Amino acid sequence: MSDTRLLTIGEFSRLSMLSIRMLRHYDEHGVLPPTRVDPFSGYRSYHPALLRTAGRIRALRDAGVGIADLAACAPFDDVARLRAVLLERRRAAVAELALAEGRVSDIDRFLTDLEGPVMSTNPVRTTLPARRVASLRAVIPAYDDEGLLWQRLGAALGPSGAVPAPDASAVAVFHDEGFVERDPDVEVQLDVAGEFTGADGVRYVEEPPVDAVVAELRGPYEGVSGVMVALGEWIAAHDLRVAGPMRNVYVVGPATEPDPAAWVTRVCLPVAEA
Repeated sequence: MSDTRLLTIGEFSRLSMLSIRMLRHYDEHGVLPPTRVDPFSGYRSYHPALLRTAGRIRALRDAGVGIADLAACAPFDDVARLRAVLLERRRAAVAELALAEGRVSDIDRFLTDLEGPVMSTNPVRTTLPARRVASLRAVIPAYDDEGLLWQRLGAALGPSGAVPAPDASAVAVFHDEGFVERDPDVEVQLDVAGEFTGADGVRYVEEPPVDAVVAELRGPYEGVSGVMVALGEWIAAHDLRVAGPMRNVYVVGPATEPDPAAWVTRVCLPVAEA
């Protein structure tokens, strides 16, 4: 082994498919030190056995592992450590993919809006009736996490003694004064037949009648921005002001209909005379 000729950095670069610049960078960060550095010229030389190490480094780099984590993995013979780094990188890549797919959907939806007619929405002013509800209110990480509240509410109905009313309405109430980027204050409500004791944060609440302007969204929730535009224009044209938290009434939703195109949501904005 000691008689094996060392490879020059140029030879090693060609065979490892790592550029000379990256080999020097990896040496400076302790990722892939050369076997020998000439004390006079500074030329780096590499043992051929390091080609296998270079292959692992290249695979980790291509998987998106950064220089700090590469240095922590050196000398790349700890399989358990490599597996942990790759699994974490895989988790991050899946999250990035989901984010990218969401952006593609947003772009496609915007293109559709640009190229097609705007969804027809006709807001109406009405009085939402008084209701008896099972209520669960909490601050959640994001609006998209509303489903977590519905899961908690569903699980607590039995222990709390709540009996859903026939044809019960599922309603979400958004209590923040304006739109928030994170940690929204959201309440979910389900109509019940009568009073109950409550459990696991679920309370019995008697909702009063609400004077509101209501517009209907047909399709996935991503289309709600068009409904909000229609509501804003309507209340301004009728000299009204917002007088309470917005609420969504889920007439047809994911609990009963898997196809988002068939969902029906009534967006309700409490109002008063300006």
